[in-house]
Amino acid sequence: MAEWSVWKALEQVRQKKRELDPLFARAGIAPELTTIANRICLDLKRSPLTMPLLTGDKTRDAEAMDMYYEGYARQYEEAFYKAENLLRFAWVPEALPIGALISAEIARLRGQLKNEQGKTLDFTDLEALLFNYVRLDHPTLALPPDLLSNRRRELAEIAGYPLLVQHSHAEMQNNNVPPLLSEAFKTQLSEHLQSYLVSPWLHCPLISQWYVTLALDTGLARKKRDALDDQLTASLLKRRWPSLSRWMPQFEFADQCWYISLSLLALVSLFMEWWWLAVPMVIWLHLSLGGTGGKEKR
Repeated sequence: MAEWSVWKALEQVRQKKRELDPLFARAGIAPELTTIANRICLDLKRSPLTMPLLTGDKTRDAEAMDMYYEGYARQYEEAFYKAENLLRFAWVPEALPIGALISAEIARLRGQLKNEQGKTLDFTDLEALLFNYVRLDHPTLALPPDLLSNRRRELAEIAGYPLLVQHSHAEMQNNNVPPLLSEAFKTQLSEHLQSYLVSPWLHCPLISQWYVTLALDTGLARKKRDALDDQLTASLLKRRWPSLSRWMPQFEFADQCWYISLSLLALVSLFMEWWWLAVPMVIWLHLSLGGTGGKEKR
């Protein structure tokens, strides 16, 4: 079995749910853009249409040339459209200036195609700009050396944190994350959640759902633990009716013994018709919150 990692888990989620594509793209990971750029360059290198033979009839020749020019322009217009569509994909925000250069070059080529009909165009600059855009290697583009690596690290550490928690708690011997009910995990979750909130480029409905689900699961687990904690329950009932656990907190089954004792004393008093004792015992038994809690637990 291949070794598990947060990055691999994110990649698997990305393949199933495309919501993570923009995040990977902002971190410089979008191999599909290179594929699109290659296809555009292949379209630009296609041989142009063959010019029609002229018959000498001016009307027919003019119609044939108009159709030729339209087909000639349509052939390259499709490649221009693909190039413009490439700029609409999510990508590293710092590459926007190169995208503006591509748009300007396409506008120039369209103008030349319109004003110089039938003339072979030079797409060298457009092809170079397309590859500069997807490779982020344009001479005017000065990216900090660690910009993309930091984004990828944040993507793994912050966006992938819920996946790490899920994987760690699924394995018995995994200590990458503190226990779910520990204060260390509560602090760690709070820190990662705060980091997510202050990183707008990571905001995504899917990741937000992961964090909300993780917070709810943690809160529910704490509520279940607190509900089963007799000492915590007793500490919250400061003014409860006197019970043995208040006088002997170190005795684990104090409330159970207290309830049984009250019940036996009340039953004996009823059978013996000691009404002066039976009535107070029944009332005390009814008001004994500690005894009632012990009965429910037992």
